[in-house]
Amino acid sequence: MSYKVLALKYRPQKFQDVIGQEHVTKTLSNAISSNRVAHAILLTGPRGTGKTTIARIMAKAMNCEQGPTPTPCNICKSCKSITSGNSADVFEIDGASNNSVDQIRELRANVTYMPTSSRLKIYIIDEVHMLSTAAFNALLKTLEEPPDHVMFIFATTESHKIPITILSRCQRHDLGRVKLAQISAHLYNLCSQENFVISKESIDLIASEADGSIRDSLSLLDRILSSSQTKEINHDLIINYLGIIDKKIIFDIADAILRHDSFEVLNIIDRINHLGLDLKKIYSAIIKHFRNMAVIKACSNKRTIVDITDSDRDVIQNMVSNCSVVYLTQLLNTLLKEEQLIKSASHTRTAIEVVMLKILQLRQGAEIDEIIKKLDQFAGMFREGAENNTTVQVQHLPKSDLITEDNNRIERKDAVKENISPFKQQVSIVDKSVIMDKSAANLTLQQSQHQQNEMQKREAMNHPLVNYARKIFSGNIVDIRIKEVKQPNI
Repeated sequence: MSYKVLALKYRPQKFQDVIGQEHVTKTLSNAISSNRVAHAILLTGPRGTGKTTIARIMAKAMNCEQGPTPTPCNICKSCKSITSGNSADVFEIDGASNNSVDQIRELRANVTYMPTSSRLKIYIIDEVHMLSTAAFNALLKTLEEPPDHVMFIFATTESHKIPITILSRCQRHDLGRVKLAQISAHLYNLCSQENFVISKESIDLIASEADGSIRDSLSLLDRILSSSQTKEINHDLIINYLGIIDKKIIFDIADAILRHDSFEVLNIIDRINHLGLDLKKIYSAIIKHFRNMAVIKACSNKRTIVDITDSDRDVIQNMVSNCSVVYLTQLLNTLLKEEQLIKSASHTRTAIEVVMLKILQLRQGAEIDEIIKKLDQFAGMFREGAENNTTVQVQHLPKSDLITEDNNRIERKDAVKENISPFKQQVSIVDKSVIMDKSAANLTLQQSQHQQNEMQKREAMNHPLVNYARKIFSGNIVDIRIKEVKQPNI
């Protein structure tokens, strides 16, 4: 075939060209420069992050006619044969289809022969975790003490399936997911080389859909470029051809949830259903979005925790500006708890609507830490007020419920007055507004120092005013004001 897909056409040929794996490529380059290359190397990480590519570059670096060198020339016969995949001394083996003990025994017999034209005989075993237990056991002795002219490079996505006896004989390098910004920059560069014009918003959408995989992003981009009849590709075409979820839908439904707009939430779900999008995939995207919202709210200054574009980060910061971390965590926790229901539901739309209606019932209330802080302030001022002849005014009434507000005294028509005789304290209970006059706390002053200390210890838990405060704070706290006022004549 004359056409090469982007993943093959633009495959990195040097360590410097590998994207997002500098911690691995730099280590291997330094090992080659200092002549400290291990005889067995294990490359592990998610799909499409460069494991096989790094293995091939490593093989070229070791067998290059200019080397061993961290920068293979890609011109000599050895480099060209490895790049084309027909080198007589570099063997790429698929672990899934060559996993029997007989095939490993054949490999053991062949390693004793010297390489035909290169410096080393290199075995690259992809998906090595697919080898059988017997095959791994047959490889142990050769892997531990191979001939000087043999090198093993293993690649796998599931290193936990490899026996510990194999892992202990290899130098392990863990590859990570590639960051969204790096994938976007790479795709934008490729589009320029292919003479296609795609907006940054579209590039970012493709990169986010790749989930940290360079190969997946190139495959998606290949589909877009192949489906377009013009060199300029608009955003709607990408969404329609790839079936990618437009992030605007996720942002709209999250905004409707925060506004407690039930109609808008159900209307968006209805639109998604009519568009033919996968509702289960939509639900996963909602969970991921609320996770980003909670993390951004909790760690607004940490740019590396959430891998999204700067424009999306700014939009989310505006959305969560009036939300607490506790409220966002409650929403996310509810979504996660109901995830299994969505996965197993035969009527996915109905299940999602039920979950959405459930989280719409959640309301943002006062945080317990803030309540405790204000209670501590109230209790402290009460103790000081006994000596300073002050009054503590606690406002616990929404403005909409006020009847009159005159001279900082809030009253309602149904005001009731009570006396607390044991402490000679006049308490005016105005519905949920309480004006407490703490004028007679002289009992504690008449006690001995020991008795006074004991009473102070019991006061925090058993004092009647604290009990009143508990009753007051059972609802939603609007405000707590602590001020000095003139002592009324009794």
